[in-house]
Amino acid sequence: MIRLPTHEWLTRFRARQLGDGAPTACAVVALLMGACIGSPLLVGTGIVAAAFALGRDVHRSPNRRTLPIVLPPITTAADVTHASHAVSGEQSELGILVEEMLAHGRYALLLRPQIVGNLNERQRERTHSALGDGMAIVPAGEVLLGDVHDALDDGRFTEDEVDRNRLERVTVEDFLLDRYPVTNRQFYQFVASGGYQQLSLWQPSILAAVLDFVDQTGAPGPRLWRDGHFPRGEEDFPVVGVCWHEAAAFARWVGKRLPTDAEWVKAACWPVPVATGVWQQRKFPWGNALERVRANLWGAGPGRTVPVDQYSEGISAGGIYQLVGNIWEWTMGDFGCDDLNGALLAEPGGSPVLKSLRGGAFDTYFESQATCQFRSGDHPLARKHNVGFRCALGVCDVLARGAAESGQDEHQSLDAEPQLAEVGP
Repeated sequence: MIRLPTHEWLTRFRARQLGDGAPTACAVVALLMGACIGSPLLVGTGIVAAAFALGRDVHRSPNRRTLPIVLPPITTAADVTHASHAVSGEQSELGILVEEMLAHGRYALLLRPQIVGNLNERQRERTHSALGDGMAIVPAGEVLLGDVHDALDDGRFTEDEVDRNRLERVTVEDFLLDRYPVTNRQFYQFVASGGYQQLSLWQPSILAAVLDFVDQTGAPGPRLWRDGHFPRGEEDFPVVGVCWHEAAAFARWVGKRLPTDAEWVKAACWPVPVATGVWQQRKFPWGNALERVRANLWGAGPGRTVPVDQYSEGISAGGIYQLVGNIWEWTMGDFGCDDLNGALLAEPGGSPVLKSLRGGAFDTYFESQATCQFRSGDHPLARKHNVGFRCALGVCDVLARGAAESGQDEHQSLDAEPQLAEVGP
């Protein structure tokens, strides 16, 4: 990865939303850098970007689908590490960078062990506060997955029930899960910051498809938006109309990932071992009986999505909202049917046919589909009106408050590449 000089990198970071001149500026930077270091590849990139920028100005159309070639600002913790190391003598510049990342909800990147040592005490306090407000910790332990509905009448499992129903016991490490589904306001920050143009956020195999991830007016963004913006007054509603790949790209951008199926279920049903060979695992986040006043489901809610902080009566034991109802949520897991040989059906390229969905939505009718354990699935390119997502983060991926304050990682090399958890294949 080519590193820009500090002052130039920061200038481009602050100016990435300058508008029509951004692609042209990036083209000029690429051409100059390529000429200086003798890189034909970078010179070629600059030429292509310049041609694109000039062509866009001549043939601009409000509904034209475009994917500008830009050098992305910050996409990984490594980029932030490089910036913070380079501007160690320019605290005002670093402060601007930190403030912007906090405003965009990208606190998870700032808490990486390679970065947090460069923050001052006030910045660390604000970053940890943002983490606590936005995410809930789910402790490590076992969770049962599979066809558990018949065994959940009393909310308990025995060894015999586990064996009889062929349930899978999965051990989950400590992790953090968003307290709320990702909102329109949060996703707008991703769109406005050029998330759809930052190629490093997207899997190479679906880059061509990103051109089709547009709203009703042809602008990059969720399917139901217009002119790159969500409907007025719905900033705190969950973002919907995004496919699995859009959810995964947003998660990368904020320094998080999508939860696994086991993590999602564990956060929702909060399993507890009550005796040797006996587990208690809730059917719903609040208990074992469906109470429709606790969730936005068919026949009980307004017949559409609601803000993510509503239905507080239905929060999980860990303080997480709307794990059942309002919207279905993408997870990292694969979902599909097995072929005659017992293998999961996949597309010719080897990708799974479907990705997993959890939680039910405002239009979910059947009680059996509105439980912590029920799993559905859809094509990873589907952009449905009732499907959104929330993000997860491994506890091991961020530096704990005590470690940060004690400075135990102060001498860790800032040039080391952080090991970011994968969002998916």
